[in-house]
Amino acid sequence: MKKDDLTLVKYIGAARMKLLNDFGITTIQQLNETPLEKLAQIETIGQHYAKLIKDAVSESYQEKPEETAPKIVSAKEKDTLEINLNLRKQMKVLKKQLKRANENLKPLGKKKYLGLYIDFKKRSKTLKSRLDGLDQIRGGLSKEVTEKITNKADALNAMLKNVGRKPKKKIYIKVAQKIQLFSKLLKNAGS
Repeated sequence: MKKDDLTLVKYIGAARMKLLNDFGITTIQQLNETPLEKLAQIETIGQHYAKLIKDAVSESYQEKPEETAPKIVSAKEKDTLEINLNLRKQMKVLKKQLKRANENLKPLGKKKYLGLYIDFKKRSKTLKSRLDGLDQIRGGLSKEVTEKITNKADALNAMLKNVGRKPKKKIYIKVAQKIQLFSKLLKNAGS
């Protein structure tokens, strides 16, 4: 093992090391110099693990861990944070459900469904790009819009979860319409 192998730091495995490398952090020194807030912005690390990782790095440098005063959060901010967290979870689940539905709706050997499947794939791709765009503007959304998106995502997730292995014309049409409506909602929210 190399001296600057990030997996030597507690709470960092191969997957987190890859994320950190993609983020431009390749050495323990760079990790030590990275601010806690910047580290917390990395997708699967978050505030909790960022603090644990920073403390572990500080210990390896024989420094006292950063002491942060507990942040006082108002009820409104807490509510907004909870809604944004729910939205993030919904988007993650929705992406997984789209992938699963894509596998279930493949028209294996049935050419009559091929056009419907291609339409479903196009709408899914558009929705995925809008979900990625929404992830970047999430902080600028109002509470009402965020709740509306979360509720619609719930409904779409439920529908995608019930997509069976035997594709039928009405299922393709219904799923494609729901995806299109949700995609339009995200487009309007982003503009």
